[in-house]
Amino acid sequence: MEKRGSSKVEYKPNWGLITVALSIVIIGLLTLYSANYRLDTEVTLFYKQICWVILGIMFMIIAIFINYYRLKFYIPYLYVLILILLGSVLIFGHSVMGSKRWLSLGLFAIQPSEFTKPIIILILAKYFSEAETIIHGLKSFLKVVALVFLPAILIILEPHLGTALILFMLFSTMIFVVPVRPKILWGSACLGIFLSPLIWFFVLKGYQKKRIISFLFPSHDPLGAGYHILQSKIAVGSGWIFGKGFLKGTQTQLHFLPERCTDFIFSVFAEEWGLLGCLVLLGLYFYLITMGLDIAKKAKTSFGTMLALGLTAMFFWQTVINIAMALGLLPIVGVPLPFMSYGGSTSLVNFISLGLLINVGRRHYL
Repeated sequence: MEKRGSSKVEYKPNWGLITVALSIVIIGLLTLYSANYRLDTEVTLFYKQICWVILGIMFMIIAIFINYYRLKFYIPYLYVLILILLGSVLIFGHSVMGSKRWLSLGLFAIQPSEFTKPIIILILAKYFSEAETIIHGLKSFLKVVALVFLPAILIILEPHLGTALILFMLFSTMIFVVPVRPKILWGSACLGIFLSPLIWFFVLKGYQKKRIISFLFPSHDPLGAGYHILQSKIAVGSGWIFGKGFLKGTQTQLHFLPERCTDFIFSVFAEEWGLLGCLVLLGLYFYLITMGLDIAKKAKTSFGTMLALGLTAMFFWQTVINIAMALGLLPIVGVPLPFMSYGGSTSLVNFISLGLLINVGRRHYL
């Protein structure tokens, strides 16, 4: 049952959380600058990212000071809107390298799949916080599964396996704290195992299968499907303890490392700053995650708890999956590193999500 009551707002934001996030942003900007240092045609990415960061901070401030509890009334409309946008991408979307992920809005393009993540968190938080009893039967369980399944299918059709994976991880994390009958969870797990071969043969694209195979056997095709993983591992390993220094990463500056502004920006950082730099960066992410969990724990409403938990889980899983990709521990699925990877949509989503997380932490309901 949702706890309701009058609200007492503490207007002092969580400056520790803001400082950590901005520290990661600065590290990301420096790394992005290094990744494009010798590419005059792409140096504009650095300045574009600065613009996205400034715009993101503006949206973060708005997200901090709105009444997040009132968002509950607009969540169904946001959900319908994102489904419309995802469907529009498949029809009118801008195609890049065989994938339709961007929707042109004149001067710029947005990636609706990125905005799906916080909207799914919002609707799951609303659903779970309003449930007065545990999820007893299969019908109630399938209802909440459908909320995630519909946008996930549209995203897979783009195709964008990474975002679909994040949606699944968000659902798994948030439902973990909701009382559900064990037999339903076990049945879902068995169903997932049964569907795995069907997904492999009928859902995954050819290049996605090659990425999974190259993850298992990267040396079998070092100049083809295994190139990304091998070059990333070389970049990370060559950083050793102290790194090669800013702007001195050979894998980066000699352009051996692909997708260095997005999927493998951690590899760029690791090559230049080494193990010690990586430990500092991981420490910043660890602080961000622990602060998010603390906010979720102390929230005075179940909606606030579920919202903070979902947002924290989003940061956590994106960080873990991206770094695991860079280290060759997971297949390449195209998941950006929060506050570091280049991208307008992902930057806006990160800052808005951070603002909502801080918002939950500064509102206390009596």
